[in-house]
Amino acid sequence: MNRCGPTVLAKTAPAPERHSDGMKAIQLLEYGIVECVEMPVPTIGPGELLLAMRACGLCGSDLAKVFSKTPLEPPVPLGHELVGVVKAVGEGVRRFAPGDRLAVAHHVPCGRCRYCRHGNDSMCPQFKATNIDPGGFAEFVRIPALQTAQAAFMLPERATDDVGIFMEPLACALRAVKRSDVQAGDQIVVVGAGSMGLLVAQAVAASGARPICVDIRQERLELARTLGIEAIVNVAESDPHLALRSVTEDDGIDGAILTAVSASMVQAVLGILRAGGTINLFADAGDVGRMPIDLSLFYRRELSLTATYSATPVELEEALQLLTSGQIRTAPLISHRLDLSRFAEGARMQREGQATKVLFYAKGAGTT
Repeated sequence: MNRCGPTVLAKTAPAPERHSDGMKAIQLLEYGIVECVEMPVPTIGPGELLLAMRACGLCGSDLAKVFSKTPLEPPVPLGHELVGVVKAVGEGVRRFAPGDRLAVAHHVPCGRCRYCRHGNDSMCPQFKATNIDPGGFAEFVRIPALQTAQAAFMLPERATDDVGIFMEPLACALRAVKRSDVQAGDQIVVVGAGSMGLLVAQAVAASGARPICVDIRQERLELARTLGIEAIVNVAESDPHLALRSVTEDDGIDGAILTAVSASMVQAVLGILRAGGTINLFADAGDVGRMPIDLSLFYRRELSLTATYSATPVELEEALQLLTSGQIRTAPLISHRLDLSRFAEGARMQREGQATKVLFYAKGAGTT
């Protein structure tokens, strides 16, 4: 394996030249440092696929891995919002052929264990153990047999690569809406108007409910407006409870999905949540995770607190249908399109809030 040297995410380093039998891939070296390496193209086995990466989106979970202070055992796969073209198929593969363009996700539950039987598919041991190799930020990616069978989907000609990369994140948003028991006519507060928050808000609207987008940055809320989300609330310089109350009905909201977590927003949501309503944590609370909450309030008003982590093959298929039908709009969410060699630059911008959604491409494909 040839290395171009570590890249601290405040800088950008050139990628190595690719040898005829190798490929470029992004790898995590240590906390806050990534590298673009030259490595062999993966070999595939029965039931597997080899994809030539065309586009891969940068997810907040990728950034969480890069900047995790908890040591992670290498290799750490980065990139799972993947679109690629089939270059080779393993023995027994019948669904796909070389030249097919696919959207692929990284995790697959077993469907049989106690977690899957209770609807906690993303807690399934198999789910957490599966991944694509070496991750989506590589010129070629091996798709294991489980993903080939359950998490790989053909993209119709009318769907661009940019649309396909949103299959997995939108699937996560759809599962959050399901786990929040959102129904037509509901009022649902969506905290955070970043890329994921705006996907959640659109998923809420697609279910027939009314999303109310909350953020501290007006430009993100204006982006929400362009996506057809009329109810927006800027809580940067106002009391969150009063600000939310001004755009909700007197009988309160039916639920809230938090793509960003703060103590003030949790308290504000609790103040306007109707009896029997649900709060869904759709993000790691991080340093603010320990906060005082009156559990008696949950008992007296029969409130529910739930959480959503990732998606299942069922939501992946549903998400792709919504995307290809045009019911969910994603183009306005993409702020930067970069060559894979500029990974550090894109990761820094998205982490610092200078980018809404960064997409990376194989060299010369779709970049600006």
